Parts: sequence; structure tokens; C-alpha cells
Amino acid sequence: MNDIPVCEIPSPADAGATIVCPACGGENPADAIFCASHACHKALGEFDYVLEELEARRGWIEHLADRVTGFAGRPHFVTFHLVWFVIWVLANSGLVAFLSGFDAYPFALLSFILAIEAILMTGFLLISQNRQQAYSEKRAELDYEVNIRSYRKLIELEKRLDALVRAHASNGTKPVDP
Repeated sequence: MNDIPVCEIPSPADAGATIVCPACGGENPADAIFCASHACHKALGEFDYVLEELEARRGWIEHLADRVTGFAGRPHFVTFHLVWFVIWVLANSGLVAFLSGFDAYPFALLSFILAIEAILMTGFLLISQNRQQAYSEKRAELDYEVNIRSYRKLIELEKRLDALVRAHASNGTKPVDP
């Protein structure tokens, strides 16, 4: 798959056993799912964690897109733009004496800058959304795989239980209902 290290899980019979994180080397309880280190927080399992797998393949543009869309989805983004628009309008309307206007009333330069920002924001949002969709699809695939494996194991256990009941009945003893 990829080069993400996978840790060895101790068996439940190993009382007091710990899981050593392959990324940071920290010790974790035997029932831990993620590394207890806040800096590491690696998934501790016998198979790759979906998020780690996708993060390993993420390029710089996807990282930038996630950062930009993360900022654009916060109230600070709206506040920043409102303050920027007020300053721009005040500076170009002649209402502030020490600033000379550089963009007359229809504010063509501001409109041009906002159009470029909208184009870039749309691109970043689509890149981020595509990455999130890939994550969701991978999760759905893994959920399906887990469901199929669980179903097969359940059927196998049911068959074994039926065989035990038949073997018990063939010995002449009556099965006990719980």
C-alpha cells in the first residue's frame, strides 16, 4: 500500500501489555486506538488508517486549499472583508483627509480584485471538496469491507454453533435453551 508503519497489537491474553507507537515510539495501553501523544496521534492498528493514507498522498496545493477553505469558513473571513471594504470605500471616497483616492466611485479595482479572489476561492473550495470526497469514498469502501467480513464471520460462527448443537444432539443429550 504505502510506507506508513503499522504497529504490532498484543493479544488480549498479555495482561498489562502496551502498544508501542511506530511513529513516535511512545507506549500506549493495549486497548488504545490512537497514540496518546498529542504531537503524534497516529492510529494504532493492524491496517492503515484512512486519514493517514490520504495525508501521505496530499500535495502542497491540497494543503494550501485546505488552509484557505478552513479560513474562509470562519467568521474572521467575513469580518476581515467587511473591515477591508469599509477602509477601501473611506479611502477612495475622500472622507479621510490624509488618504488620497486611487479607485474612483464604481470601485473598478476593488471589483477586479474581488473577481480574482472569487476565482481562486472557487478553485480552492473545489480542490478541498474533491479531497474530502475521496476520503468519504475510501471510508465507505472500508465500511463495506468491514460489514462483509463481519457478515462472513457471523455466518461461519452460526454454522459452527449449528454443528455443535447437532453433535450435542447426536450424543443423545437434549440441547439447553438459554
